[in-house]
Amino acid sequence: MLRAATWDAVVVGGGPAGSAFALELARHGRRVALLERTHRAQHKVCGEFLSRETVELLSYLNIDVDKLGASSIDQFRLTTGSRRAEVPLPFRARALSRLRMDEALLAAAAQRGVHVARGARVSGVESIGSDGAATTEGIKWRGGVVGLATGKHSLRGLTRPMGAMVGFKMHLEAVNAARLLANTVQLAFFDGGYAGACLVEEGVLSMGWVMRSNMLSEVGAAWNQQAEFLARQSPIVAEFLEGATPLFEKPVSTAGIPYGFLRSEPIAPMIYPLGDQLAVVPSFTGDGLAIALASGVAAARAVVASVPASRFQRTMVRKLRLQFRLAGALGALLETSALSGVTVSAARLLPSVARQMIRATRLRGMGDFGRPIASALGVQQSEAIE
Repeated sequence: MLRAATWDAVVVGGGPAGSAFALELARHGRRVALLERTHRAQHKVCGEFLSRETVELLSYLNIDVDKLGASSIDQFRLTTGSRRAEVPLPFRARALSRLRMDEALLAAAAQRGVHVARGARVSGVESIGSDGAATTEGIKWRGGVVGLATGKHSLRGLTRPMGAMVGFKMHLEAVNAARLLANTVQLAFFDGGYAGACLVEEGVLSMGWVMRSNMLSEVGAAWNQQAEFLARQSPIVAEFLEGATPLFEKPVSTAGIPYGFLRSEPIAPMIYPLGDQLAVVPSFTGDGLAIALASGVAAARAVVASVPASRFQRTMVRKLRLQFRLAGALGALLETSALSGVTVSAARLLPSVARQMIRATRLRGMGDFGRPIASALGVQQSEAIE
């Protein structure tokens, strides 16, 4: 028989979206339980580029990325084959490992009074009357609302469409990285995918890449096979991988990424999908973390104002749809060899156009930490967390 635990809110998943949701609810006096499936910190496939919007949202949640050792980024380099374009970013960005950022958010949630349960594997969520509930081994966690923030992992019965892309990430000690990637985020496109790279804390090279799943049988999944393939696609990637030492036994990976997914259909009035369970933006935009954090904060404000999940979802999807369409169109250009060279050349010759492309694929309509979204939901803008 399952033991019951009752809360104002139960959050499934302790990544950026779930932690932001829990933190914002806790500062409004709500009793929150956050269920995180991992026992200890783990690396995630998601990229580690922090846009201006991401840094502002983290600051709002009392996370100082500079104190955590984040590197600074002010330049964007776009390549395809031997062609390259280097453009100053229209904002100052940072880079920080997900391991360090996620743990800082969970610690902040616990300090704020959130009950953080580690090693809590959720087998399902459900509606019970006007409440929601999440089930782990031996316990049914019942709450007035449930935040669904399981990232790229879907729960049974709440699946998303499977995408065609497989994602990887590796951290490396790279002798050439400091010279080639100082203050720079690198994006290299090739036929069927792309690779991104930047330096995170302590000068570690963080490299993430995606490719179509049907390419794996030809390339292979082992790091040495993947590294050789990536080096063949881009001379500059080959240069910063030369002599690099991998810091993971094997790349972190995830399959079936549904880029472009927007969850329009509500699950239940009290179940709020957050982060990748709400929307999955193409990772080359570097905006996934901003969307995750913003969705968590906006959903919490909706809960405080008694706005049902369906209305929250409609508002968020409407705000994100144009950005997703622009990102999808740009990705289609850059992932096609016949068009990517022209696109990179145009970015080199017309840097102002490149900067507009960067702005166009950023989270928009958010203002100051989500003010327009909160306003559209009928929620008043909150003061920053004290």
